[in-house]
Amino acid sequence: MVFVTGGTGLLGAHVLVELSKRGQPILALKRNSSSTKMTEAIFQYFFKDQSEALFNQIEWVEGNILDVNSLKSPLQRCNIVYHCAGKVSFHKRDFHAMMKINKEGTANMVNVALSVGIEKFCHVSSTAAIGRDVKTLLYTEENKWQTSNENSNYAVSKYSAEMEVWRSKEEGLNVTIVNPSVIIGAGFWTESSLEIFDTVSKGLKYYPSGMNAFVDARDVAYCMVELVEKNKMGDRYLTISQNVFFKDLLSTIATKMSVKKPSVAVKPWMVELGWRLEKIKAIIFARKPKITKETARSAMSISKYNNQKIKTAIGIDFIPIEDAIENAISFHDFIKNNK
Repeated sequence: MVFVTGGTGLLGAHVLVELSKRGQPILALKRNSSSTKMTEAIFQYFFKDQSEALFNQIEWVEGNILDVNSLKSPLQRCNIVYHCAGKVSFHKRDFHAMMKINKEGTANMVNVALSVGIEKFCHVSSTAAIGRDVKTLLYTEENKWQTSNENSNYAVSKYSAEMEVWRSKEEGLNVTIVNPSVIIGAGFWTESSLEIFDTVSKGLKYYPSGMNAFVDARDVAYCMVELVEKNKMGDRYLTISQNVFFKDLLSTIATKMSVKKPSVAVKPWMVELGWRLEKIKAIIFARKPKITKETARSAMSISKYNNQKIKTAIGIDFIPIEDAIENAISFHDFIKNNK
């Protein structure tokens, strides 16, 4: 049986879809406070009339990766783990929560996996865990982490989680790691990486000059399951589809939505002023800032990644980002039409 964490999130839900396509028996962990509403909607979107039957085949167990006692019993029933649970944030106040969930939670998972004899463990990291290096023009799996002020708090937490996974490998756990870039997929637009769709739909005048890598959630899920089933263990794989300028990404989203494309380039001084003003507003109105120092500077930087290693390992042809965008919008329309 397969054990999945984070099954109520964007990527975890797609992993459940991929496993269901392959007829795998699934045990999925969820917190008491988590809702399976988005996962159920994703199953309905992809499986149509078969969705209810397939979703009901998933056995949900309540627990928490921060509660070791809630992990041992369900993990004893499984032989493979897909660890998708984690916290994504670029707000300074969330650093300790990210370290607890991403680092400590992952440590708990690998420790229990070792204790019960899990055969294969697939961990979801991030391209952020590669670290930042101003001299690097194209990041690969061989890039080494460097302590730098350019590393976000999220990056630090994901790198720390990776260290727990590599430590468990030395202790005998059979592991593999995927490092996806920014994930686009069928999901609610309140999910962190999908919030940009909601922003564009409401009208966006400005675009940042930076570049990042993007990938469809379906591809990440497929890569994870293929790596495990093809026994590509003991390594890490950058899981990205395309390196895209933010201007092009935002323009494509706007075009697919039939709304006006952003047309004014953000200047560096505007970025520096913007996150500072947003910080002041957040303090005054007691809310999290919509723009942070980390997200603002990331949007202006050029980050490019190489996906050749994963393509060679499993022979995947990645879904073009334009198609990923269409799919995300199609799911949103599907939800609106089926309320």
